[in-house]
Amino acid sequence: MDTKQFPELSVDSPIENFAVVKDWLQSIFDIIGCTGKPAKQLFIAVDEMFTNIAHYAYQDVGKVYFKASFNTEDKSLKISITDNGDKYNPLEKPDPDIAQRIKDKTVGGLGIFMTKKMVDNIEYSRVNESNVLVLTKKIN
Repeated sequence: MDTKQFPELSVDSPIENFAVVKDWLQSIFDIIGCTGKPAKQLFIAVDEMFTNIAHYAYQDVGKVYFKASFNTEDKSLKISITDNGDKYNPLEKPDPDIAQRIKDKTVGGLGIFMTKKMVDNIEYSRVNESNVLVLTKKIN
């Protein structure tokens, strides 16, 4: 398997730092030629996961770590997002009843659901007191 690794990124958790993450992600997209729908879906998925970490993982400010690798054979991009915040597995949360949520005008809780729909695979693990979320998306 031929895999290209990209430089890692570490940012503080406040939400305004997503601009740095977005630039990092765009640089990877430029290198691998990821555009259109796959790029938009990955931006949204990474944004949703970063937003959850920014709002809920830390009592104060913490670090968020990003890694990316691209499998040139199957054209899949793997993005790993790690935080040292409170243990939280977003995949344990049941998918919401969308029709009921709209009817009740319930706000929030759709980020994880949307992320699951926008990537080809999502995995969670707890490693050395860290939450590790891995998103995988084929880009064509």
